[in-house]
Amino acid sequence: MFETVRHNLQNYVLNAQEHMDSAQRCRLADEMAHIFDHDGLNERERHLAEEIIANLIDDEVESVRVAIAVAVGTSPHLPVELAHKLACDISTISLPVLKLSPILEDRFLEDILKTGVVDKMLAIADRHNVSAQVCRRIVSMGRKEPVLRLLANKGAKINDHTMITIIRVYGDDETVEQAIFDRGELSDDVLTTLQNLSEAHVSDFIQKYFKIPGHVMDVERGRDLLEGINRKPTWWHSKQGPI
Repeated sequence: MFETVRHNLQNYVLNAQEHMDSAQRCRLADEMAHIFDHDGLNERERHLAEEIIANLIDDEVESVRVAIAVAVGTSPHLPVELAHKLACDISTISLPVLKLSPILEDRFLEDILKTGVVDKMLAIADRHNVSAQVCRRIVSMGRKEPVLRLLANKGAKINDHTMITIIRVYGDDETVEQAIFDRGELSDDVLTTLQNLSEAHVSDFIQKYFKIPGHVMDVERGRDLLEGINRKPTWWHSKQGPI
């Protein structure tokens, strides 16, 4: 198929919109999936392929745009401006691209987050790698569902400042609390900062984290208590939290 499509690229450029119906354009999108990431394309052929893809991305028929998004939306070779167009389209087209495209920049992702569209926030929180800055932006939007998705994503680089914000804002929510426990051990800097905060639900969180009585609020004492009670090499279970 590669050689056939490759030799017909020029013809496709000329005929894709004027002489093909929507079903044929959908099939053309599928053909682009078979050749676009192929190393055998020369510079001119890749330029023609990009021109075809750009035309399909601008197609007025939704099914055609869906087809080309599925075909090339996650390609590392897709020009970033075309990836942006797909990511700004309707949800059926944009969500897979926002989640899986490796070429979307943090600045662009932050602009998408600012729109406040929860489905798009969830898709970004699910990305294979989520930078610390994008994590901070997701948390700052104040929506619990994307925060939960972020906590469940091991590829999300949630720094100490962002984790403290999550605990301060959502620490009284049992679902978020459990997601934090499931994520793993908190850093000493996070625990030290939390220890000095006055919010009642933060104090409750620390008590649950260390499983210590209400009158014991010192972090180091909490650790000593757990070591004495459990006498185990580790006090953290990746699924159950403190053990």
